[in-house]
Amino acid sequence: MADMIHGILVLVGFVLLVLGIQLFISSCKFVANGIKTQATVIDNIAISSQSDAGTSIMYAPLLEYDVKSEKNTYTPNLRSNPPAYDIGEKVPIVYSKKNSQNVRIVSFWGVYLGSNILFAFSLPMLLIGTGYFLFKWGII
Repeated sequence: MADMIHGILVLVGFVLLVLGIQLFISSCKFVANGIKTQATVIDNIAISSQSDAGTSIMYAPLLEYDVKSEKNTYTPNLRSNPPAYDIGEKVPIVYSKKNSQNVRIVSFWGVYLGSNILFAFSLPMLLIGTGYFLFKWGII
């Protein structure tokens, strides 16, 4: 039974690792091939949420950037309290050449969040699963 559980951990960890690597490569290509520019924070949108602890307010920046002399706006999924950016602050972004609405903030978490989450789940699974088998087989 323990062999099966640890085998599943290795398998799931490996699948998540492969998906994380693919997403990382995709993000690197997006940044390399995208158009880099500066966006301006024009507002911090207040978003309230209800929970058992009460009401909490989080802020999402509303970014404005130019594409061929046309103003576009973008609101990332980033939410924080206090607001992460001040109104008027310049934020580096990258957008797709094919779709100017496909935008990411150029930061470690803005570009690589998805792959980091997959790595954070896959690596402990692989470590525990492979460690079990290496110990069982007398390698470590």
